[in-house]
Amino acid sequence: MSVLVHLCRGCGHQQAWHESGNGGYTPCRCCRAGSADPDPTPTLLPTVTSPGGIREQLWEPGTQRNVGTMHASRTCDCAACHEVAARITRREHPLAAPRLEGLSGR
Repeated sequence: MSVLVHLCRGCGHQQAWHESGNGGYTPCRCCRAGSADPDPTPTLLPTVTSPGGIREQLWEPGTQRNVGTMHASRTCDCAACHEVAARITRREHPLAAPRLEGLSGR
């Protein structure tokens, strides 16, 4: 699924790469040092199905991902992520399309 992440302003990697033991998966000195400078504005990281390449729905902020695996994590639960997720959800929902007015001449 697509997910909202905070990118480090120093190296551009996800904030989560600077936490726990994740730094061991990258040669990035910033990530390995665990010294993230996260951008407060979330970035949408789109993911696609495999096979098929169809864009997946957005994980809700605060959701547990990859439960039962060594890659288990929780999506960011900050207010900024909730606000962006609400905006994306409204835009993607078919009934939330903006109402067109004035086209009938009335």
